[in-house]
Amino acid sequence: MIEDMDVARLMRAEVESAEKPSAVNIERAMIAGRRQRWYARGAGAALAVVAVAVGAVTVPGLVAPDRSSPPSLEMVGALAPLEPYTGEVTSPDASRIPAALETIDPTVQYVRFGWLPPGLASLQYGAGLTQGGPGVFLSGHAPGSPNPSWMGVSVHLYPKGVTPPAPQVMGIDQRAPTVSTATAPDVRGAAATFTLYDVDGTDRLSLRWQYAPDGWAAVDVSPWAAGQDAREIALHVAQKLRFSTTERVRMPAQATGLPQRLRPIYTTVNGPLTPDGWRWYAGVTYSAEPPTADHGAPGAKTLDVSFSPYVEMTDKIRAELQGKELFRTPNTTIDGHQASFLTAQDPDWFERLEVFDVQGMAVEIDARRGTLDEQGTKGLFQHLDLAGAKPDWRPSLMVD
Repeated sequence: MIEDMDVARLMRAEVESAEKPSAVNIERAMIAGRRQRWYARGAGAALAVVAVAVGAVTVPGLVAPDRSSPPSLEMVGALAPLEPYTGEVTSPDASRIPAALETIDPTVQYVRFGWLPPGLASLQYGAGLTQGGPGVFLSGHAPGSPNPSWMGVSVHLYPKGVTPPAPQVMGIDQRAPTVSTATAPDVRGAAATFTLYDVDGTDRLSLRWQYAPDGWAAVDVSPWAAGQDAREIALHVAQKLRFSTTERVRMPAQATGLPQRLRPIYTTVNGPLTPDGWRWYAGVTYSAEPPTADHGAPGAKTLDVSFSPYVEMTDKIRAELQGKELFRTPNTTIDGHQASFLTAQDPDWFERLEVFDVQGMAVEIDARRGTLDEQGTKGLFQHLDLAGAKPDWRPSLMVD
C-alpha cells in the first residue's frame, strides 16, 4: 500500500516531472498534492487511483511491496446475496458517544480499534472536513491495498442527520450498486443492518447502526484473505470500538505560533501495525476561511503542516522509485537543516517549506494566500514545538 505521505509526494513529483516549473505549474502541483491527500482521507478508493497514476513502485521501508493479489470473487463471496447471520456476537465495549455529533472537532480522537483480525498492515485516522463533508474515519489496510481496490476494515462516524452513503466506485463520481441487505444483530444495543455492495466487482460489506439518536456509524469490510466472514469481522470490530469525545489526537509535534484567525479543519494520522514497520504520517489542515467556505477549492485559504519520517535518499532507493523523489532537492537551510523552499511568482499566493532531518523527521508546511502573516513558513517552522519528536513515533489508533 502506498501511504498518504508517499502518495502526496509522488503525486507532486509526477505532476512536476511532466512540465517545466512555473508559477502556474507549481501551484497546480500543490493543488494536486493537497487534493490527493483529501481524497485519500475518504475510504481508500481514491487512494487507489493515485497509486495507479504514479505507477507501481517498491521501496523497502518506504512504499510497501505488493505482496498479495486482489482476492478473487470466489474467495470473498462472489457477490452472493446475504444469508441470515447465525454466528456469535461478542459483548460490546462500554464506551459511547452520548449524543449525535453536531460538529466534528479535528483535534479529538473519537474512536479507536479495540480488536482487529490478523493480516492488516497499517492504520489511518481522520477527523474534520473530509472530501465528502464533516466526519470521522478510522481504517485498517491490508498489505498490497489498493490492488486494484481497497481491502481492509474501515469505521465511519457521521454527524447528526447524515445517512451513510454507498461506497464510491473507484475513479468515478458514482456510487456502488447494492447487492443485498439483511438485518444484523444489534450493535452496542442499537438495531443494525448489513448491506452488501458491488465495488468494482468485489464485495464490500457495510454494517450500520446509530451510535446515538440520529447519529450513524458504519463498519465496512472488504475481505483480503480466503475464508473470511465479513459479517463476523464487522460485528466484532463494531462491538469492540472505543469511543471518546475528550481524548486528543496524538501528534509527533505541535504547530504553535499560528495566527489567531486560523483554526484546524482536518487532522489525519497513519502508521504501521507490524513491529518492523516505521512508515507514518501526521498532518493538520488549518483554514482562515469561514466555516461555510469550500475549503477544497483552488485558492482556499488553507495551511497544511505535516510530519513524517526522514530517510536519506540513496542511489538504490532512487532506482526503486524509478526516478521519482520522496523529498524535494534542498535549495536553502533553516536552523542548520537542509530545506526546500518554493514560492509562486506572486509570493502572496503560496509558500511551501520542506525541512529535512529534523530530529529524524521531515517537516512540510504549505501556506496559501491569507493564512500566514509576515513570518511566513520559515517563521512558523521556528515556532514548532518539537519537544519529544522522534522518527519512531506511532499514532495511537488501537486500544492498548
